[in-house]
Amino acid sequence: MEIINFILNIVVILLIFLVGLFTKNYLPSYMDKKGENLATKEDIKEITRKTEEVQREFKEEFEAFSSDMKFKYDFFYRQYSELYCKLYAIVIQSEYVRHFIQITDGRIITFDEAPFLEISPTHRETTIWNIGGKKGSSVSKKTESIETPISKFNKKELCDYIIQNGDLASQNLLKLAVSYRFASDHYSGNGSGGNVDVKEKADDEEFRMIKEIVIAIVKDYNQLRKELKLPYNEEEISSGVPII
Repeated sequence: MEIINFILNIVVILLIFLVGLFTKNYLPSYMDKKGENLATKEDIKEITRKTEEVQREFKEEFEAFSSDMKFKYDFFYRQYSELYCKLYAIVIQSEYVRHFIQITDGRIITFDEAPFLEISPTHRETTIWNIGGKKGSSVSKKTESIETPISKFNKKELCDYIIQNGDLASQNLLKLAVSYRFASDHYSGNGSGGNVDVKEKADDEEFRMIKEIVIAIVKDYNQLRKELKLPYNEEEISSGVPII
């Protein structure tokens, strides 16, 4: 009996020793490792959450950017195709008239001297015979102007066309066109009456603004082609002076 009690005591002491050893050496390491694993899982969870948040924000911003770019591209294309192509063609027509005068008449008319050259309508003359009648026979002639696609667009009609399509014109071009229309009403070249001093000022303004309008058209046209990834003339963007 005493031997059994002795053995049990030894076993209890041994167990206490082993528990103490485990508590002192292994348990702290185990708890530290469990803590590290828990921290690692929480870190991964937080990193994943932030990554998903960044991805969501990037997607939203990219969609907004794409939508904005599509709107701008569509608007630039409308400006280019519905307004500036026609305006630029009219300006180039004026430039070819300048060139044609030089090669046929030898006269050099610079852009600064005349930024926009108009083509006058052709004229048709008709002879009218009145035979007999109380007043006897008579002959009269009737002259009428015939507009052609080349003569149709003079300076005023060019500006009226810009105003009619003001939603597609650049802010600068629209301002110039509206201002030109006002100056044109007092311009001596349109045959209207009025104060001489006012006409002189209007003539100066008419010349200044038609030059600025042509420059604006040439610059805007080429800038739109650049935005649309089409061939463009860098010199025309810089100077605004059309080149043929």
